[in-house]
Amino acid sequence: MSTPHLHSLLITLNWNRLILNILWIVSIVVLASQLLIYEVITLIVPTFTPMSYLSEELFIPHTVFLFIMMVLELCHRLNPRRSEEALIYASLALSFMYFYFLNDHFAVAPIVMMFPLLISIIYFKKKYLFICLALSFIGLFITHCYTENRSSSDIVELLITSCFMIIATFTGLAVIRRGSELVAQLDMVQQSEQELRIQTMLMERVVKIDPLTGLHNHKSFHEQFEKLLADQKLHPFPLQIAILDIDNFKMVNDTFGHWAGDIALKHAAACIADHISRKSFAARYGGEEFVILLREDDIQAAWLIIEKLRKAIACIPIPEMNRRHVTLSIGMHAVEVGETKEYAFQQADQALYVSKSEGKNRTTMQ
Repeated sequence: MSTPHLHSLLITLNWNRLILNILWIVSIVVLASQLLIYEVITLIVPTFTPMSYLSEELFIPHTVFLFIMMVLELCHRLNPRRSEEALIYASLALSFMYFYFLNDHFAVAPIVMMFPLLISIIYFKKKYLFICLALSFIGLFITHCYTENRSSSDIVELLITSCFMIIATFTGLAVIRRGSELVAQLDMVQQSEQELRIQTMLMERVVKIDPLTGLHNHKSFHEQFEKLLADQKLHPFPLQIAILDIDNFKMVNDTFGHWAGDIALKHAAACIADHISRKSFAARYGGEEFVILLREDDIQAAWLIIEKLRKAIACIPIPEMNRRHVTLSIGMHAVEVGETKEYAFQQADQALYVSKSEGKNRTTMQ
């Protein structure tokens, strides 16, 4: 499952949990109000029958409610993808139940039929809204048709409730439409931000990456070296620098052309990228020179990596140069805590000079 879909599912599950909690709270509030009414009625109504009230108005509806809520809880835990639809239909069932049991005592009882409409609006789905409206109307008219001793006030109450439901539905449609517009605007903003991030990354790559070799460039190397030296002062760690120079590169350009020289640079850069670890940093310093910042345990471990790299490059035949090879002269230096960038680079550069003067195609440590 992709990250956006997973994120959307988690949001839906959170809302389902919130609605379940609301239903529990509604049940507690209704139960508390009925108990309070029971206490009041017993004092002021002489003909009141407590057992009938407790069984028909409290025990039966709240037992049904508890059963429905337990089914919803199981659905939410065992099959969360279906809990959204289950909540819609359960809210309808609970509304019918409260309407049936409370209608005889409270004039506002039909208003509970709008509760499913309000829940459907939360999900921003017109389908749920129209399903709730249709089923609520059906439930209201069935209840009205089977009500004994109907009076004109019952018809008025039915019409008023129907008007409230229609008003709630149109309001819900407006809310859903506005919500859809906000979601679309948010998607556009996110897409614009993503495009801006991509453009920023591309610009950073243009600024920091050498276009020919794909390694970091001169500017990027100095920024990274300064950062590592600052970090090393705060939390000391081993750091090594190696300067690599392609031997006789001018002769390569003069003999085979600059395009062949570019290919030789690409071969060398690719080999460098393959041989260094992720914690190392490689850059094209300029011309035929490369520089590597290593973070091995000691200079000896770094030297083994660089030597392996030097030998690998020397063994690669380049077709554009009649399958001849290029070699590297390398100077290395173990950077101590407190050394400046200029001093460390100068030490590695002097070691490179020794490698050049002593026959090339070798690594010298300074």
